[in-house]
Amino acid sequence: MFSWACDGLPLQSMKQLPGRARPPWLQQLISYAALGLVTIWMVTLLPVLLLVGLIAGLLLIPVLKQIRQDIDHLERTQRGEPIQPRDVTPWHRRVWNRWLSR
Repeated sequence: MFSWACDGLPLQSMKQLPGRARPPWLQQLISYAALGLVTIWMVTLLPVLLLVGLIAGLLLIPVLKQIRQDIDHLERTQRGEPIQPRDVTPWHRRVWNRWLSR
């Protein structure tokens, strides 16, 4: 006996296997409990995922900046332009110098 229609044949219900069957109200209660647990889990997990995404995005900013500089440097050397001197002043000294020049 199949529970699906095939070639227009009517649906036939499946027979209950021997053994104890759960009452329908208990089955419904278990379904709602599982739905509630999954909903609470998702609501709890969403802020964590957003925070992890924000931190990953912030950590990618300097990496992408360095990649862009490397690509620009490679393009300039391929075009034969002279290499410009690189500023190697530490970031904290640059901030201090900008603060003093105000």
